[in-house]
Amino acid sequence: MSDPRPIYQPLHPSIRPLLDPEYVTLHDSLIQYLLPIEHPSAQWTPASRSKASAVAHCVQRPIPVGAVHDLTPSTESFQARVFIPAGDAPPNGWPALVWFHGGGWVNGGLGSEAGFLSHLCHYVNCVVVTINYRHAPEHVFPAAHNDALAGWRWATNPATSGLPRLDLGRVAIGGLSAGGNLAISTTLRTATDTTQPIFQLLVCPVIDNTATTATAWDASRHSPFLTPSRMEWYRHQYFADVSHRGEWAASPCFAPKEVLQRLPPTFIAIAGCDLLAPEESAFAELLEGAGVTMERREYKGAMHTVLMLAGVHKQGKEVVHDTSIALAKAFGNKYDKEKAPVLGMAEDSK
Repeated sequence: MSDPRPIYQPLHPSIRPLLDPEYVTLHDSLIQYLLPIEHPSAQWTPASRSKASAVAHCVQRPIPVGAVHDLTPSTESFQARVFIPAGDAPPNGWPALVWFHGGGWVNGGLGSEAGFLSHLCHYVNCVVVTINYRHAPEHVFPAAHNDALAGWRWATNPATSGLPRLDLGRVAIGGLSAGGNLAISTTLRTATDTTQPIFQLLVCPVIDNTATTATAWDASRHSPFLTPSRMEWYRHQYFADVSHRGEWAASPCFAPKEVLQRLPPTFIAIAGCDLLAPEESAFAELLEGAGVTMERREYKGAMHTVLMLAGVHKQGKEVVHDTSIALAKAFGNKYDKEKAPVLGMAEDSK
């Protein structure tokens, strides 16, 4: 008997054979029946941010670390969650990652990517500070970008209370999707700051907010989940003035070469079947041309939410391990993936 549920997100015949079989199984069993956020019947509101995702069971399970603190700076418009490793800090203070969550500048919060961030904290042995910036549509561009910059400066200020002592010579920056976009923008805007990122960790970052199916998305238009209509919905919420989309703070691919040269060594994780894959690959080439030390890793058959599926899918686990290895290397630490299991929500902690 056929399933009576309406299909809202069918896989296009041209993309189905290119996708990782694990993802295809999940899509056919669940995702194709989900009402897209941009669908008129979805009736998304800011209160929807607090609702559990339909794929929450697929995410990486948080693991215990030394301590976790939530902080709300009284003079700022963002919140922060701080993951601190167990044990004593190194003599010069902890290396640290300042992270910005994904969600199209609309969704997400302090709990986003908690499994991944606790994994980095514990197995890379570093402090992780995740910044919960203001969201659209209540706060439009450049609110999230300004909060990201303020969050970086707050986290790297030795006078900031509530944070352990950090080794300011070993602070990295990173983000997922829209958060990756915020990380790049922040790095470019800290060129004259005393403390600058020594490394960028980018997972499926948004690069070009002017891209369409007639330009960068021509070859990736049939990618699932993050579709052109969904990405355009996110943009519509955040960019009240369409002209802002082409500013290099919003679309770093348009930054001049002399500006891009400010970027530190960078790791970019690219999902091969992601709508954003073409713009990410083009940006990696731009950075290489500007002399930036680059490592890009493409995950064939993966789609935009590959990191969010790390609790159940092999490719998501590979992203966790590869990013952990890259971050540990940047800090001069060691990471042994054989001793760092990526646990799913249904697994025990053994």
